[in-house]
Amino acid sequence: MTLRPPAGRKGETPNGVPTIRDVARLAEVSIGTVSRVINDSANVGVELRGRVEKAVRQLGFTPDASARSLRGGATRSFACVVRDLTVPVLARFADAMQRELDARGHALFVASSYHTFARERDLLRSFELRRVDGLVIATSSERSPHLLGLLNRCRVPITLLDRAAPANLDAVTVDHASGSQEAIAHLLSLGHRRIAFISGEPSLSPTRERLRGYSEAHEAQGVPVLPGLLRLGSFATEYGFESALELLSGPDRPTAIFAAGTALLPGVLRAVRQLGLSIPRDLSIAAGADSELAEFHSPPIAVVRWDHGELGAAAARFLLDRVGTPDLPPRRFQARTTMLPRASCARPPEG
Repeated sequence: MTLRPPAGRKGETPNGVPTIRDVARLAEVSIGTVSRVINDSANVGVELRGRVEKAVRQLGFTPDASARSLRGGATRSFACVVRDLTVPVLARFADAMQRELDARGHALFVASSYHTFARERDLLRSFELRRVDGLVIATSSERSPHLLGLLNRCRVPITLLDRAAPANLDAVTVDHASGSQEAIAHLLSLGHRRIAFISGEPSLSPTRERLRGYSEAHEAQGVPVLPGLLRLGSFATEYGFESALELLSGPDRPTAIFAAGTALLPGVLRAVRQLGLSIPRDLSIAAGADSELAEFHSPPIAVVRWDHGELGAAAARFLLDRVGTPDLPPRRFQARTTMLPRASCARPPEG
């Protein structure tokens, strides 16, 4: 029997991407038969199997996760999309999630979105096509109607990472407000009254919650918040550098900086070094998340910390439960925080 490929160049479909349907048409069998061959089912005759395998070779068809899942209905794989996997706390979260899923026999795809809508859109589509059983995502915005619409229309279960919207989705979050309030209260107790606050986009709940803790600490001690010391714009290292450099180069510079985002701390420290300042003699610093840089810097940097393993495990459990019981109501988990004082904080310089 001669197999004739669909219209187009030899062995290629019109759009250049062969599908399981193309294989079935070329081999003159059902899609179910192709699926059974792909999944190495014993319930396929030698002649039919040969036709399917020949069509697969002729078309250059590569079975993907969606094809392999036709028989069992699940790929036993999940996805995790974060801003940047080089950020220590995000890498630790992904690792904790991976460990939880490994124990259940599931795989994990991990990707960086770099907080761009186009990248997030493409990743959501890609993982949908792979038919992952669910995904965790830390989105770039909680207000973009386009992004919120994509999340609500996604055909796989989603758990939000440190985000509050859309409210109808499961979410794992961090109690940034309490941790930030504790850190700022510590600085205020040392006598600081000009505490700069550098953080991410104001539309994101981690920024809003950290700012709430910052404001409540000031209010509790009767110290006014100075709007000129607030810098809200990005969690990127370069933003931390530029903001700290601007704040510290002025005539009335802050006596302390709260770097409210892990990737901000390297930028803040670079600005301090460039200006020749000494920590904590000239400036006290606290960070909104723990990292190896904070721990091993000289002096060690005071931080807000939480249990990454607890957070990652909760996200994995939410996805596994959602796959098993799709009609569960939206659920929330919040990791508790604590402030770890270190030698980077001291009384402000006199004068």
